Amino acid sequence: MSPGIELEEFHGLSLNINLDERRVGFIDAWEDPGVKRGVWVEYVYVLEKHRKSGVGTRAMEMALSKWRGMGYEEVSLDDVHWEQPDNFWDRLGFRGEGKRKRLRL
Repeated sequence: MSPGIELEEFHGLSLNINLDERRVGFIDAWEDPGVKRGVWVEYVYVLEKHRKSGVGTRAMEMALSKWRGMGYEEVSLDDVHWEQPDNFWDRLGFRGEGKRKRLRL
């Protein structure tokens, strides 16, 4: 995995994923109005040529750490529209029934 992964804030809690100073994806997120100190992740996207390389996993780990440091306590998402490797969210610690997943930070 390349050490050149960086997250760049672009709107609220949303983040660009940069690899060696080039944008390769993004994490679209905002404060979850239904959860005190919660983050809702709407979408995670990584360019196809960088998928299955660990970039998405490392970027999400970095985002979770960043949000934890900002005082957020829970991250929620609905992965129904996402193409991700099997157990992607489980490996990051998310749990839930069906497509709805949550992680206590």
